[in-house]
Amino acid sequence: MNLPKVRFGTSFCFNQLRCLSRVLISLLLNIALYCYLIKIHVLRGGHLPERKTDGAIGYDVYLRAIVSPTEMDPENPDLRKTLFNFRDVPQDKSVVQHIQEVNGRLVYRMDPGESVLVGVGFITEMIFPMFYWIGPRSGLASKWGITVTNAPGTVDPDYRGEAGVLVYNRNPHQFDLEHNMRIAQIIFQFALIPHFTEVASPLDLSGTSRGVGGFGSTGLK
Repeated sequence: MNLPKVRFGTSFCFNQLRCLSRVLISLLLNIALYCYLIKIHVLRGGHLPERKTDGAIGYDVYLRAIVSPTEMDPENPDLRKTLFNFRDVPQDKSVVQHIQEVNGRLVYRMDPGESVLVGVGFITEMIFPMFYWIGPRSGLASKWGITVTNAPGTVDPDYRGEAGVLVYNRNPHQFDLEHNMRIAQIIFQFALIPHFTEVASPLDLSGTSRGVGGFGSTGLK
């Protein structure tokens, strides 16, 4: 029986190699993820990030404290100054006016349109070039009108402080922040670190059919 001959052209081989390289890169990255244990230190009042389902990529992070965007902790200069830890009534009058007791627990009552910085309660060490992004939780945004304004917030592998989340109340009414509520989510990933080749003119860059089109140049539909 004569079998048909299959010819593999240059383009076929190139496309196969390209697909294979992508698979290998993805495999190596996943091996690195499984082989490298991210070191994490949970602060007092903090909580480990958690995936809520086996198929989830995002890790929910929990609200530890309201922290200062401008001042560091005088007792621990590696951390931002705690304005409210949800255990003790603060001394700062600008903060104490937001503190309420609900069902025997202290909460921080946000005003409409208010934005506060909160700490997520842990410090990490990651292999380079791993990092994680901070993003809002869709449920908080859609059901409660609470979102994150520094999103996506990039936390680099050489950062050794507590990541902060800028929580924004976009409601026309007040909203209570509680200790250990799931305030945001983080996604771990690897970054590409390119080498730049500087050229003298935009004409030295290859042309495309798109050109300089941007900022909605393709319309809405």
